[in-house]
Amino acid sequence: NVKVFDPSTPNIQGQVDSIFQQQESAQFGDGRYQLLFKPGTYNNLNVQLGFYTSISGLGLKPDDTNFNGDVTVDAGWFNGNATQNFWRSAEN
Repeated sequence: NVKVFDPSTPNIQGQVDSIFQQQESAQFGDGRYQLLFKPGTYNNLNVQLGFYTSISGLGLKPDDTNFNGDVTVDAGWFNGNATQNFWRSAEN
């Protein structure tokens, strides 16, 4: 599953929240997500990455895609055991 966003995409937060709910504890699930963000600024966005989820900025330069918010990987689903936080990535 590939999702492409630009700063004018409606309800980005709702879409990434829905993906996180599916992938948060899906350590052995078959869901896969690539979240692609076109150049621009994304304000007040909290992107939580679950298993098998990747997030990428699509700008030519690293500062072409900006997040004024958070991109996080949390171990809350497994009582804070961060040794299980893998199969996730972020790049720009």
